[in-house]
Amino acid sequence: MKWEYLTVDKTLDNQQMNELGDAGWELVAVVSPAHFVFHYFFKREAQPL
Repeated sequence: MKWEYLTVDKTLDNQQMNELGDAGWELVAVVSPAHFVFHYFFKREAQPL
């Protein structure tokens, strides 16, 4: 199985998170390296070419 990854470097609200989930993205990690800064890491199964 192959995966594709997405990194988002801005704060997401619930609607944006749900839209990503509807598109097949699974949230795997959130880190906050600085105050009020969030980095979201998503993965989903790669589609065959």
